[in-house]
Amino acid sequence: MVLLSLFLASLPQSPVDSAVGRFYDARQWDPAPAWVQRHGLTPQASALLDVVAYADREGLDPADYLTPTVDSLLHRDLTFDDAWRLDSLLTRTFFLYARNVSYGRVEPALVDSHWTRSAGSMDLAALLEVALDAEQVAPVLRDLVPSQSGYRALRDAMGRYRDVAQHGGWPVPLGPRLAAEGYDTTAGVPTALRRFQELHGLEPDGILGPATRTQLRVSAATRARQIALNLERWRWLPRSLGSRYVVVNSAAFVLELVESGAVTFTTRAVVGRPDWPTPLTSSRATDIIFRPVWIVPRTIAVQELLPIIRRDSTYLTREGFRVLGDSSQPQAIDWGTVTESTFVYQLAQEPGPDNPLGGMKLVFWTPFSVFIHDTPARPLFSERWRAFSHGCIRVEDARALAALLLPAWSADSIAAAMGQGRQRWVRLPQPIPVHLVYWTAWVADGGLVAFVGDPYGWDEKLATALDTRRAQRVTMGEPVQ
Repeated sequence: MVLLSLFLASLPQSPVDSAVGRFYDARQWDPAPAWVQRHGLTPQASALLDVVAYADREGLDPADYLTPTVDSLLHRDLTFDDAWRLDSLLTRTFFLYARNVSYGRVEPALVDSHWTRSAGSMDLAALLEVALDAEQVAPVLRDLVPSQSGYRALRDAMGRYRDVAQHGGWPVPLGPRLAAEGYDTTAGVPTALRRFQELHGLEPDGILGPATRTQLRVSAATRARQIALNLERWRWLPRSLGSRYVVVNSAAFVLELVESGAVTFTTRAVVGRPDWPTPLTSSRATDIIFRPVWIVPRTIAVQELLPIIRRDSTYLTREGFRVLGDSSQPQAIDWGTVTESTFVYQLAQEPGPDNPLGGMKLVFWTPFSVFIHDTPARPLFSERWRAFSHGCIRVEDARALAALLLPAWSADSIAAAMGQGRQRWVRLPQPIPVHLVYWTAWVADGGLVAFVGDPYGWDEKLATALDTRRAQRVTMGEPVQ
């Protein structure tokens, strides 16, 4: 018991390690270990090991849990102190897997400041106590897997791609290659190829051009890895997305309205530039602002507008800007003497044809001050690559989105509110969840997997973070957070 206390005290106090201490404190240091008995492991310990041995089915790494230290203790005769050390490590394994499969393996904000996850919490010590008392360790762990149909469909697809990789990869002829990935070739290979192109963000012309060949050459193992990265990002989302919600996939440049698990509305979106990305976050929209005033963020004002103003002192007045909190008119300020460090003004642009927010803005709070809004810059929606904004989401059919969120309003009323008059706030009948995601792989209709590019390089950034975590585990010889 003294050795166990010293071992627990030597661990860095991560959430998992803290839970280990609370678990044994709550048991009042019961003389009987939780997982180890006189003649070996308890049935619940075996159940735990069975679950984590197949962690790869969830896109996790079994080696995170069945570490060399655990494996060594499992394959030797245990002394009294060994038994308690193995017991504490199995407790830690339960907690680590439970946390990883529920909330992910990395802390998103520590990898990138634009990444967040749901602020859910779990009393790991209490969860384990319940699981052991009910002798339900395996079912309890399986219940922690995200329940969303999108996650589970993608997880199952990962298994199919890994199976292809393990059996030699894709066939070489085009028809069998498409069929191996699940495409229906009975109507002809060109038809299947057009569907493949649609689901890979390509022009669906049915022509086997260079871009299409490049996508066809991506190995099944690489696709399985891409899916696993997206499963990790799924785990950052709230446990429930809502029965009706708005989701923006910035990797695919699209906004969707989902109701009862089905997509009922889709519109093209313009999202943040790679140097000004749309973040990953979840919130709740509460209001629509028709004819919104644009309060210019300071960074945009000093980096993009100030150089224009210094060249053309009439620009602000001509474009309908005013200076908030200043009695001076814009033309009364000597802009030629203003620098980035001395810029103390807040600019606002009145509603009008040049206002970048267009006729409506969907209001939801995030730490990033991003919104979903209309835009007068219509030609950008015809581009396949649509990462042009400063982080906000511009939607092509903002009028239709407003109509769906305000069902009591007529189409004429919405058109009038967007097209004339001053700024007007309208409370939604019910707040609606909004999820800003980054999915480079998802399961589309018919069970086929859609794959798109990595416009922000976030797949590779996440893969690097996970690989770093794995290297730390090998160095330490124990699981890491």
